[in-house]
Amino acid sequence: MTASDQIRRSWLLTPVSQPDCIAAAAPSPADVIILDLVEFVAERDKPKAREALPQALDAVKGGGAEVFVQIDPELMLADLTAAIHPGIAGVVISRAESAEQITQADAIISDLERQRGLLPGAIAMVPALETARGNHNGFDLAGASPRIWGLTLGRADLVMDLRPEPSGEIHLMQYLMQRLVTLAAAAGKVPLGAWWRAPDRGLLATPDNTLAAARRGRAIGFKGAFCVLAEQAAALNAGFTPTDDEVAAAQARRDEHASATASGAIAAVITDDGRTLTANIVRQAAGVVAWSEACARREKFKAAARAGIPVPVP
Repeated sequence: MTASDQIRRSWLLTPVSQPDCIAAAAPSPADVIILDLVEFVAERDKPKAREALPQALDAVKGGGAEVFVQIDPELMLADLTAAIHPGIAGVVISRAESAEQITQADAIISDLERQRGLLPGAIAMVPALETARGNHNGFDLAGASPRIWGLTLGRADLVMDLRPEPSGEIHLMQYLMQRLVTLAAAAGKVPLGAWWRAPDRGLLATPDNTLAAARRGRAIGFKGAFCVLAEQAAALNAGFTPTDDEVAAAQARRDEHASATASGAIAAVITDDGRTLTANIVRQAAGVVAWSEACARREKFKAAARAGIPVPVP
């Protein structure tokens, strides 16, 4: 698979400083476990949390999840020095605001890869746009390093930075989420997020509401989302995976196009319900089928890893 096709639907934020959270994350079905040094780690606990990263990595990597580390750009050198080790797939850069931050992180990671015998360029980056400045600079930031795989928003920090979120229908998050999808597409990156609705506060939503938010998010173009509860991971996986009905409809569209092509008809076909079947629709249908198959392979890989069966990385 290309980088943009990697299956990273559920991103479970796990504080390195809380052993009970590490224990809960290890058997979870998350595609990605984020060992957090920022959001849920008190300032006084950060030095010990950095020291605990290798043990935390060993504890969570056996279930088939990829492991990222969330770092603080104001503590970049210390956090990255603690984070970059064999077994780490990437880093989430909290409160990313500028292209300069990204190029600085890239340089530090490159040095650490050389020092620690890692494949050059193997460590991915996902900037979290959590401030007005970060969102304003989003496109430049997204193109600042080839390591950048995806982009996400930080709802709570954005609300505090911009203004309180009103209870009515007019607020900025809907605009910023749709803008992130557009920005990521323009930069060739993967957008991460879910479409939460009141009274949920996003990361603390119930599994059922998490599933609904993930489905709404996937409908506008997101490919995965963050969560903080292990029981939310399965809901995110399901919400960002095409349903059986969606796959069947996509396969039917491909079959219609193949039949029209074989009979010598033009590529655009009017279907029974009046839809025009163009080459673009066919590509979209093929994408749905391919994504569903890749999700199935990801689930098979994680199940085998949890059972202790060695299998190739999907």
